[in-house]
Amino acid sequence: MERPIQNILMILLLWGIAACAPVTPATQEAAPPSQPASAEGLHPLSTRTGLAEIDKILDVLARDDDEELRSLIQFTDAECTQAEGLGGPPKCRAGEAQGTPVEVLPFLGSEGSFLRRDEIEKWQGVDATGLYAIYEVSPAVIFEQYYPAGEQVILLVEKEPQSAVALRISDGRIVRVDYLPGALPEFLKETLQNEAGTVILPPLNQ
Repeated sequence: MERPIQNILMILLLWGIAACAPVTPATQEAAPPSQPASAEGLHPLSTRTGLAEIDKILDVLARDDDEELRSLIQFTDAECTQAEGLGGPPKCRAGEAQGTPVEVLPFLGSEGSFLRRDEIEKWQGVDATGLYAIYEVSPAVIFEQYYPAGEQVILLVEKEPQSAVALRISDGRIVRVDYLPGALPEFLKETLQNEAGTVILPPLNQ
């Protein structure tokens, strides 16, 4: 899947979900000691939190194992739609009736999109250079039906300049992938401040 172009529509989609309700400021908890900081000022992918479900995903990222990362996806059950326009459930394929059950992984970038289970090999995973932070999602965060917010979020910076990815996790499985726009690290900091209930692993500069 091609990387969505970073633009203002992503900001409207991402922040529109969270802005509908006040979010409790993040409560930072002490994280277990991690490995030394990477050259980019990020936590290295070898960092571990002591939370088995999160550390399993970090281990897969550190090994750059795209196939195993795809095996950790939890698909969202949805009914496809023939309606045009942005938002809403996944679009029906040619020949599919309105309301046909489908399994998808939601993405947020310049717009919302989905990959179906039989298309997931198209997702090339995450080309991460380091780890910015990990947090539990505040219960005050509002999310759309087909774009689950997850229970925890792993914020990663990719090797491509000014590129970041949020892996949204529930029960140790990836339920949504966000490609984050904006100037780094400012946008990452804002994301953390607006969504975090509890910070599992704080940024190095915090």
